[in-house]
Amino acid sequence: MIETPEDGAREIVLANAEVVTPEEVVRGRVVVVRGRIVAVEEGSGGGHLDLNGDLLIPGLIDLHTDSLEKHIQPRSGVQWDPVAAALSHDLQIAGSGITTVFDSLTVGAAETWDSRDDLLEPMIDGLLRTTRHGMLRAEHFVHLRCEVTHPDIVALVERLIEGELVRFLSVMDHAPGDRQVPDVEVYRRLIAPRMKNNDRAMSAHVDQLIRASRTIGPANRRAVAALANARGLPLASHDDARPAHIEEAAALGVQVTEFPTTVEAAAAARTSGLKILMGAPNLLRGTSHSGNVAAGTLAERGLVDIFASDYVPASMLHAAFALSRPPFDLPLPQAIACVTEQPAAAAGLTDRGVIAPGKRADLVHVRMVEGWPVVRAVWREGSRIV
Repeated sequence: MIETPEDGAREIVLANAEVVTPEEVVRGRVVVVRGRIVAVEEGSGGGHLDLNGDLLIPGLIDLHTDSLEKHIQPRSGVQWDPVAAALSHDLQIAGSGITTVFDSLTVGAAETWDSRDDLLEPMIDGLLRTTRHGMLRAEHFVHLRCEVTHPDIVALVERLIEGELVRFLSVMDHAPGDRQVPDVEVYRRLIAPRMKNNDRAMSAHVDQLIRASRTIGPANRRAVAALANARGLPLASHDDARPAHIEEAAALGVQVTEFPTTVEAAAAARTSGLKILMGAPNLLRGTSHSGNVAAGTLAERGLVDIFASDYVPASMLHAAFALSRPPFDLPLPQAIACVTEQPAAAAGLTDRGVIAPGKRADLVHVRMVEGWPVVRAVWREGSRIV
């Protein structure tokens, strides 16, 4: 982990801050000893670092980001060095206030998805090498996104699941006609540029995905879920669209529904006790990029627990503050919890996600500038990383 000279101090005191605790915002200071929070004290007493009345929040915890894929393939057909890609990605993550990140990597990609399967093992290798050599600022885990329409998905997951960084799995089915893209013609338009508008190739691709979804998808979904459950790994279901999808997910031991595409699916998830995760970019844009339910619509109904960065790391912090304003008007501690405490709980990380004695000193100094939350400093386990 990147360290600065001040990290040698046994005690660090961050003073004169608006400290966002799980229950309230407290004007005071946070005392850190050897990477752990030992006290949250009210008052304006001095400390090693004066935050000048700015906010101090827990480090953000991102359960789903596609950012690493963009760094290792910055342009279609271009593959970047995996270590350099991991370092660049990590810098963006930490600079966004994210101290724990689950890099979501596609397993079993369809043939039109820019050869993601070819990038999978280099990405994992880059993360392993940079982690083992202490090169990363944030703490990185791997989230395997498992495409159940792939004929070899179970074998692929069996090979990867024992990896030391693998800490989260999700099952997904991107066959058109259901879930993320219910309109087959919309899907054809989306893939047309990649398939050079070749109607025969597009039809063959669509038919293959739909056939695989119906024939091998259900058994693959069950098998991948069993692998996750056997190892005690958190499991999510991707793009649930109907209550029947939620019922199936709950029966398989799924704890989180990622990006439900309808109000009905999210409401069913709430009834079934599944945590509901949505993309922060969706909330900020006011709409889904694929035409599904808006995250704001679900948030107004109390049907979102967790926000993830999805494809824009900086969106998590901005989304949390957006939730504290109209039309949502959540108390700031509750809004911040959607990107800290709630994802920590969903991932089984009991040592972080809140500012409280005994927890890891994963902290973010945030200054509000013309209504925008600006990251000024970030600490991971008491070591400053930004």
